[in-house]
Amino acid sequence: MSDTGKRNRTGRPAPEASRRTVLKAGAAAAGAAAAGPLAVFSRRARAADRLRVLTWPGYEEKAVAEEFEDTHGIRLEFKIYIGGEQMLRSFNRAPRGTYDTVLVDAEYVRRLAAIDAIEPYSPGEIPELANYHPRFRTMRQVRAGGGRVWGTATRFGFYAISYNADRMSREASGDWNSLFLPGLAGRVGVLDWYLPNMGIASLAVHPGTQNPYDLSDEQLGAVRAWLLRLRPQVGMLGASSRPIVQAMIEGDIVAAMVGDLDIDLKLAGHPNFEATVPKQGGIRWQEVATVCRQSRNKDLALEWIRYVSQAHVQAKLCFAKAFKARGPNLKIADHWTAEQNRLMGYDPDPENRGRMRVEALIDRSVGRDLPVRQEAKAWIDIFNEFRAG
Repeated sequence: MSDTGKRNRTGRPAPEASRRTVLKAGAAAAGAAAAGPLAVFSRRARAADRLRVLTWPGYEEKAVAEEFEDTHGIRLEFKIYIGGEQMLRSFNRAPRGTYDTVLVDAEYVRRLAAIDAIEPYSPGEIPELANYHPRFRTMRQVRAGGGRVWGTATRFGFYAISYNADRMSREASGDWNSLFLPGLAGRVGVLDWYLPNMGIASLAVHPGTQNPYDLSDEQLGAVRAWLLRLRPQVGMLGASSRPIVQAMIEGDIVAAMVGDLDIDLKLAGHPNFEATVPKQGGIRWQEVATVCRQSRNKDLALEWIRYVSQAHVQAKLCFAKAFKARGPNLKIADHWTAEQNRLMGYDPDPENRGRMRVEALIDRSVGRDLPVRQEAKAWIDIFNEFRAG
């Protein structure tokens, strides 16, 4: 795909932010039916000359925000958070109506909906969805019923295998079970956070699962067994991506269950690192733009969502100073250089004529989610057992 420096449900630092903060982590620190769809919101005068945004880092950067402010003659006011739990705390501590829109990880959308914090709308209100990869048009996590959605995807990334191409083959990187190879004993890096890693383990033992977070107790037991078998191979549990990246540069870690590390590594002058989504599948983190139910500027909030759904805006957002990401609007490739497209995978896929490499990665991945049939504690307990070795 973010509670670095904060606390997760286990009471330990949670490295969710690290998915997007590799070598530039410092910058990153910088009742639905009753309401009706946004399509019927009145076009009354705005309640203020500002739009208040609760968001991950990146959206506040001048290159991203300036055009919207100039077009609408308003000021964007940003409150930056790092991690879903911090987002919920910030939202709940503020009086209702403080925020007009929240940029949130997709799995937290239902958490906001459950406290009557956001407003559903018709996806027809967002014309740019026609240029989105189909997996992002009405994601499971944002479906509100009645054909409406709680939000629109804005950027995403992968939890997959990042590896040193000098020491691990491309063929091996295409299978999660390659992490058990004898040569990788003590050379595998893992983020110290249960949600993406258990999703990965679920796909590894249950390939093709539509929702790797929707498991029976028996299936969850198989996930536990896979993780415990992997533990001797793990040489580092990183509180963030940064120490894993450094260990990879130094050669102590050969492969990591953290996708997209290759992007910043290559930008930093290390071309021998690659990343791929294995054949069993990988996990995607996904950001979503929502409209707050108590906002006095719902019409303007919807305009903001239309704005950040555009390819040229996502091109800036996904190459922000805060961190690098990918955009669900496939027209983003028209606004990047050839070098950027190669780096981010928006170039032709040699194995799929007429498609881009990123499309194949999207098709092999599944959006990160919360446990469906068990309480989160059951999953956390298993990961803590894995952590303890």
